Amino acid sequence: MAQSTVNGVRLHHETVGSGPPLLLVSGLGASSAAWAGVVPVLAQRYTVTALDNRGTGRSDVPPGPYAIDDLGDDVAALVDRLGAGPTAVVGWSMGGSITQSLLVRHPGVVSRAVLLNAFPSYTRLQDAWLDAGLALRRAGVDPVTTGIDSMPWVYTPRLLADHDAALAAAELARKDPYPTTLAGFEAQAAGLRVYDSRPHLPRVTTPTLVLVGAEDVLTPVAQSAEIAALVSTARLQVLPRGGHGMVLEYPDDTLAAITAFLDEAPGAAS
Repeated sequence: MAQSTVNGVRLHHETVGSGPPLLLVSGLGASSAAWAGVVPVLAQRYTVTALDNRGTGRSDVPPGPYAIDDLGDDVAALVDRLGAGPTAVVGWSMGGSITQSLLVRHPGVVSRAVLLNAFPSYTRLQDAWLDAGLALRRAGVDPVTTGIDSMPWVYTPRLLADHDAALAAAELARKDPYPTTLAGFEAQAAGLRVYDSRPHLPRVTTPTLVLVGAEDVLTPVAQSAEIAALVSTARLQVLPRGGHGMVLEYPDDTLAAITAFLDEAPGAAS
């Protein structure tokens, strides 16, 4: 457990394991705890660092909004501070947007990138989904209820049909010792909904895996395909099972795809 101040913001981060460096970047409103279920597996073969983006977990919550490029600059500065670059990076959802910013603005930081259930820019439906989530949080609705409302966008019917399992997953929000504040969520959301990587993606030259589940309805396959089409060094991989939270619901399949890509020999065809 450690904290580093970069760009005037104190960021919480934890590093475990041994082997090549690997950085995990979380999604909207999520702290590094989102990766807790898979870090022990990844740490068997990589030196894994997971951070709390500004606005979440034990990191600072400065006044917003937070531009995605600001969050990307935070990550780049942290990697430099830790002397961990170039590093492989896995960015999930908004973390995929942050990773796209890294690939464009800080290419020397990233050796290989995995864009997990990512997107190049928000659609009108994603805007509406975000508006609904913000309304619930601003109304002070219980975090478990808020989480249940969003679960159909994250998990597949396989999990949702098991009400006991779905409720247990939602109840984890109540046990979070460092919940994301409304201010932090709003600040991240404001930057995310206006970010558009598409004009810049053709400049990316880093080997990149664009990984998505066929059942993802929040960031559907078409958005991953759009990213892959714009990045000459990208490969699109669609897993037959899994939605937006497939790293939680289908961790074995998801990690197998990630590690196979990260372990490829340098220069392997994209």
